[in-house]
Amino acid sequence: MVHHTSSAGSEITAYFNSPAFNAPKESELLAAIMTELMRYGRPATNKALIASVIKRLEGEPDEARLQGYRNLLKLLLEESEP
Repeated sequence: MVHHTSSAGSEITAYFNSPAFNAPKESELLAAIMTELMRYGRPATNKALIASVIKRLEGEPDEARLQGYRNLLKLLLEESEP
C-alpha cells in the first residue's frame, strides 16, 4: 500500500502563494473598523482608528491580515503627522 502524505505546511504555503489568495486590502480593513466604530456609536477619529488597529494587531493570528493591519497602522500614523 502506497501512502502519499503531503505536508500541511507546504499546502498552506502554496495557497498563500497562489493567485487564489487575496489578502485583505488596507481599505477593506479600514472600512470594517469604521463600520464597527459607527455601529457602537463611537466617532471615527484618527485616535479611535489607531486604537482599533492596535487592538486588532494584538489578537490577530492570521499573518496576511496581520500584515494588512501593520500597513494600515503605518498609513494612519503617517497621516496624523504634522
